[in-house]
Amino acid sequence: MNRPQQELRPKDVGIDQRRDAGGGCVMRLNRRRCEFVSGLPLVESESVQLGRGTARYLSRRIWGRDLVVLSYSVTPKLAVHSVPRRDWVVLLMPMNQQADFAFNGRAARPFDLFLSAGPYGYTTTGKDRRNIAIGIRRTCLVSACSALAGVGPEDVELSDVVLPPEQDTGQRLRRTLIGVARPGVGEPVSPGHFAMPEAVEKDLISMIAAQLLPALRRVPDATPFRADALRVVRAATDAAKALPAPSLAELCAAAGVSQRWLHKCFVDTLGASPYRYIRLARLSKARDALLTPEARPALVKCLALSLGYRLSGRFAAEYRSVFGENPTDTLRGSRKD
Repeated sequence: MNRPQQELRPKDVGIDQRRDAGGGCVMRLNRRRCEFVSGLPLVESESVQLGRGTARYLSRRIWGRDLVVLSYSVTPKLAVHSVPRRDWVVLLMPMNQQADFAFNGRAARPFDLFLSAGPYGYTTTGKDRRNIAIGIRRTCLVSACSALAGVGPEDVELSDVVLPPEQDTGQRLRRTLIGVARPGVGEPVSPGHFAMPEAVEKDLISMIAAQLLPALRRVPDATPFRADALRVVRAATDAAKALPAPSLAELCAAAGVSQRWLHKCFVDTLGASPYRYIRLARLSKARDALLTPEARPALVKCLALSLGYRLSGRFAAEYRSVFGENPTDTLRGSRKD
């Protein structure tokens, strides 16, 4: 879990970089998710690995004053829950034609554009991700929408909606987003981070507002079930973090639902049962600890015990089944970095 970000500016935190033909660094490669999200307008962002593989985030950021565009890719299947800062909203667009990707439990098609503006944030699941994420300052987007609609800002209420590509006449907004995310836009600030020209930022905010306005006048696409399911999942996972070995009854009590409903909320939102997700969350937390110098344990056995594993051998087997290596190998490799 990441701490609230106090600053909103690019930070040079990667461990590797990709360069274009001219020698300019256009992408950053991060091994740890906390480095990948550092500096973004998020209160928290938690990632749980659901499939086998090594998660490495390749990304490019283009910053404006009130807007940031993030283009990124990552391979293993992940469940990610993110909560934007209260004064920011997030739009997310999957790019991979073959990706298995869902947003708050809704299966996504390539180039669907999802807006998250609610208090619980959003949850995504999927593998082979190639996405574009857009963070916009809430007041700036509301002002743009109110100006287009000819109403006061108090009459514009942002909500979670899905904008299919068919609603984007001529694919203008999507083509612009893809163009902004490509190398060549913006002045280099640090490896993988670029400053967005003011004119590009204003045009992009206007296009987003024009695209959102018709959808905001209709009934939101996020159904009551999806909104409630997200609340149930967060209540149960928060309880699991506070208890060493929570029972199903304790998780249900924390979320205020039956066992059947708890299972349905987890499967529909995250694609995993409550116990499987919580087990994988513990393993993802373990990997973060092994890769983080400040949290790195002296012995893997100590880490296993702190996460509720009585037998370090069982912990090692489960860890290996997800990440493809023993925890001791991860620890040894991180000490060499």
